[in-house]
Amino acid sequence: MNRLDIIITEEVNRYLNENFMDEKKKGKKKKKSSSSNDEILDIITKYLKKHGKKKAKARKKKIRKKVHGAIEYYDYDDYERKNRKISFGDANAIRNSIDTERTNMAAVARDLLPGHTKEGAQSQFRKIINGERPMTKNIASKISKLISRGNIAVK
Repeated sequence: MNRLDIIITEEVNRYLNENFMDEKKKGKKKKKSSSSNDEILDIITKYLKKHGKKKAKARKKKIRKKVHGAIEYYDYDDYERKNRKISFGDANAIRNSIDTERTNMAAVARDLLPGHTKEGAQSQFRKIINGERPMTKNIASKISKLISRGNIAVK
């Protein structure tokens, strides 16, 4: 049963217990009328008005710059769901293990961020390594694969 069915059942039972079970104890009999059905219906409609459809959360729309001055609107909540950030401690562990002096950072950046230009990829990778940008789960897994293959030098 879903939550709404449970609540309706409980309200109907509560109403019946309050109005009809008390009469048997007192020895009085009350005529059944259609008003009891109306009252139950009123309880249900009040509940539905109070807890019915709630307004959907407004989505965060952001602008992404594209080639030749074009722009694209995208849903930032979806972007954050797809690109989860890893914890600060895990990101620092990866950052501290990389030997930046012996690693060809430009080549690694091109492998990690293929959708960027050469300079843009290198800039993004540098910001991720310096901690200016958060490290996503996808980037962290790619970095750990490159470390295990020996493409990134380790301290």
